[in-house]
Amino acid sequence: MERPNAMSPRPATVDDIPAILEIERESYPEPWSEIHFRKEMDTAYSRVMVLTDDETDSIVLGYLVYWLQAEGVSLLNVTVAPKWRGLGLSRILLSTMINETVREEIPRIILEVRASNQQAIGVYEHLGFKRTHERKGFYSDGESAIVMELKTSDIPAILQ
Repeated sequence: MERPNAMSPRPATVDDIPAILEIERESYPEPWSEIHFRKEMDTAYSRVMVLTDDETDSIVLGYLVYWLQAEGVSLLNVTVAPKWRGLGLSRILLSTMINETVREEIPRIILEVRASNQQAIGVYEHLGFKRTHERKGFYSDGESAIVMELKTSDIPAILQ
């Protein structure tokens, strides 16, 4: 699929929830619920961002959920719609989070990723994340998670 010419991340609204849920259901065996996304939208330290086309601002290409707290940012969910994968869109979403982390002078970002998700691990490593440890049996199906961290002081200059 051809990448849209212009797209931008913006805070998600309740109007985006149906599109977010569709992407979530297409992407995960145990998707987050509408209640979960609404709760994140209502939590002061939580950020829910969507990446949409600039022309109509109605096509949700992907989304990002993270907690912005003084001691660190926690990435909870980043997902691109299956038909838009492989076009670098997750990097756009992640760069939004990284830039806010730098602006807010927060020292680090942490995340967990399925040990089998080599594509995502590669994206995170490309952005400067380092593996810190493994959480065995982290996911409900028993799969382990790789914990990764990006220190603000290590962020590549290209992202700042």
